[in-house]
Amino acid sequence: MLTIDAPKITEFRAFMSEKGKQKSTLESYCRDLANFLGFLNQTNTHTGDISGELLEEYKGWLLNRGAKHSSIRRGVIAIRMFFRWLEESGQLHGNPLESLSIPSHENLAARHIPEEKITLMLNSAHLAPNAIKAARDAALLLLLSREGLKASELVALRWSNFFATGESARLSVPGDRARTIDLEAETSLALKNFRKVIQSDSRTKNQLTASTPLLMSFKGADARTVLFGITRHGLKFAIYELGETAGLKHLNAEQLRHAAMSRKISLGFTPEMVMNHLGLRRIGNIGKHVPASSISL
Repeated sequence: MLTIDAPKITEFRAFMSEKGKQKSTLESYCRDLANFLGFLNQTNTHTGDISGELLEEYKGWLLNRGAKHSSIRRGVIAIRMFFRWLEESGQLHGNPLESLSIPSHENLAARHIPEEKITLMLNSAHLAPNAIKAARDAALLLLLSREGLKASELVALRWSNFFATGESARLSVPGDRARTIDLEAETSLALKNFRKVIQSDSRTKNQLTASTPLLMSFKGADARTVLFGITRHGLKFAIYELGETAGLKHLNAEQLRHAAMSRKISLGFTPEMVMNHLGLRRIGNIGKHVPASSISL
């Protein structure tokens, strides 16, 4: 019988690290799994007895210990991913948690971003006095709100991932959900313009290669210093800054990813097409943007 223990969690961490998960994410997942292991030991539960019903009991166990809704949600995600890994690696036959649903966010309403807010942020980006930062912000916003990229995917992009032919363009998205997607015309144009500005700016001229990070960061007054590449923290700050221009406090990449889901559905994408575009295995959050009668998965 399979035993869930600390070495097994360490093995899972190594696997997820190879998939490109951030260190902070790995630490959170391992902490969540250690809590779950403590619960199993306390309740004398064996692997064969784990079920969706037991997870409901575990969620109550966490709640009684003062865990926040967001922490419980993350914990359930970690456990589900762990069991999926066990099954896919051949260590477990039959996943008892395969149909487990992820708890919804408490403030789902705040995730809906009206189209006019996206337009407001884009207009603000285009009006920025620093041309290279204006082009960066427009490209960044469209890759998040139109194409639905995750933050980890965005910071990993290189110019070699961008392919433009005529008026159309495609993007090869790296990571554990690697895929190649067709870009909307507006996103394609923004990326072409961004590349053109980089090639004409005296600070970055002749520095663009295939391996150059697609996004960049800035330092100093009026973004005087240009640095190729952007960190997760830098991306978070850039998104906050854009959100402020539209009155959206604490805007984040996940909210913009939801905006992309809603956008794609409005353009006539089926749930399956949205899943492929965003690199998702299951309909999950997409279902929140689709009328129930339209879901056939």
